[in-house]
Amino acid sequence: MSERDLIQELKSTIKDLSDEKEDLLKAIKQKEARSKTLLIKLEHSTADVSTTGKKIAEQDKELVKLKDKLKDKNKIVKKEIDEEIEKYITSHSTVEVESKKEEDEESQ
Repeated sequence: MSERDLIQELKSTIKDLSDEKEDLLKAIKQKEARSKTLLIKLEHSTADVSTTGKKIAEQDKELVKLKDKLKDKNKIVKKEIDEEIEKYITSHSTVEVESKKEEDEESQ
């Protein structure tokens, strides 16, 4: 091989290596861009999960408040029902006692 052929071979090798280097740099940039995109998506997902968790916690607090209100309402309704039952029993037992007295008086 002549010196000229060696120089041509060297130039060709350098060109091939330069092209390969450019291809590798492009591949690295693409992978970095994908990594950044995935990182951004992950951050958004994490933020969404955090926000959802906070909303769930708020709804749990509201649910507890509503359950307490329901218990209070149930107590009030139970009390009113008991009062109505007591009134009914009182009014009807008086009528029954009077009826029994009248029956007793008639039978004598």
